[in-house]
Amino acid sequence: MNGRRRFIKSRWGAFGIGALIVVILFGIALSPTSYYIIRPGSAIELQPIVTVEGGAKHEKGTLMLTTVRMGPANVLGYIVGKLDPYTELRKEETVKSPYETDEQYNERELLDMKNSQQNAMMVAFRKAGLPVTVTEEGALVVFFVPNMPAKQYLQIGDVITKVGNVSVRNSKQLLDVLHQYKAGDTARLTLMRDGKEITASVPLKPLPVAAGEKPRAGIGIAYPDPDGPMTARDVQVPKKVEIQSENIGGPSAGLMFTLEILSQLTPGDLTKGYRIAGTGTIRQDGTVGPIGGAYHKVRAAEKMNADIFFAPNNDVMPGSKMRSNYVEAKEEAEKLGMKVKVVPVRTVDDALNYLKSIPPKA
Repeated sequence: MNGRRRFIKSRWGAFGIGALIVVILFGIALSPTSYYIIRPGSAIELQPIVTVEGGAKHEKGTLMLTTVRMGPANVLGYIVGKLDPYTELRKEETVKSPYETDEQYNERELLDMKNSQQNAMMVAFRKAGLPVTVTEEGALVVFFVPNMPAKQYLQIGDVITKVGNVSVRNSKQLLDVLHQYKAGDTARLTLMRDGKEITASVPLKPLPVAAGEKPRAGIGIAYPDPDGPMTARDVQVPKKVEIQSENIGGPSAGLMFTLEILSQLTPGDLTKGYRIAGTGTIRQDGTVGPIGGAYHKVRAAEKMNADIFFAPNNDVMPGSKMRSNYVEAKEEAEKLGMKVKVVPVRTVDDALNYLKSIPPKA
């Protein structure tokens, strides 16, 4: 009898130890790391999510934006990323600033998307010969300088309209006014937040400067991307445009939004029956800018049977190990034997001229 009891106790003891080990391993596997995991996303057809008032959705082919899947990597994700050739691991500080929270980063990505959509509308309507009116409404808050006062008083997405009694319509005017203040002064800001006007009294401190630069004071907001959102704008076009991008963030769909809006504004079939994917930011002058993860996005395009993939042919520094988005995507397509044709573009006209030059798809 005692032997049987010892057997039961030892059996349950072993089970308990085994369960404890499983719990510990599970906890370790889900522990966070300092890496982000990046994978190919999807190619999303634009016709269902972009609607121009009175526009024609008559193309036989399709235009698609491309995405990447990205998120913080736990220990298990890190191990999988090391073993998976189609997964990239990137240090967190190369994805977002270590001084901004995930929520602030996501808000900044959504502001980038809104700015991209506005630029796409401006370029597309002007290409179609239609009028565009842009009204600047104030300086956007998109990024905080570490260890500066602004973060305590402002929020990402705030629109600053006045400093004291001086009106500001854009980021340059804001910086020009603040240059008149010195460290220790307090700037009384009028700003719009969630549709309401509020005020905030923000002290100025010396800004961090590089060696050799002249010391100056500021409140602590910054614009890390000169092509990103800096000024809140009201863009008026003669036809209403609805873009249901939901939670897709970032500026990289700018080129493809432009082509889809233009396709609906103009007669004929811009796609000529082809499945056309692509990536690249769009500036007000129609220039296409580089993005991250071009090799992931060309995989997403191939997965959705794209015939053509537009990639920014951006300049790189001589002697640099960096490659243009076009070279990255082309090399990836060739390495994996993809059928999709990678086409370099520097402007929206490059994409339009290429599509004009090819015959309709059989």
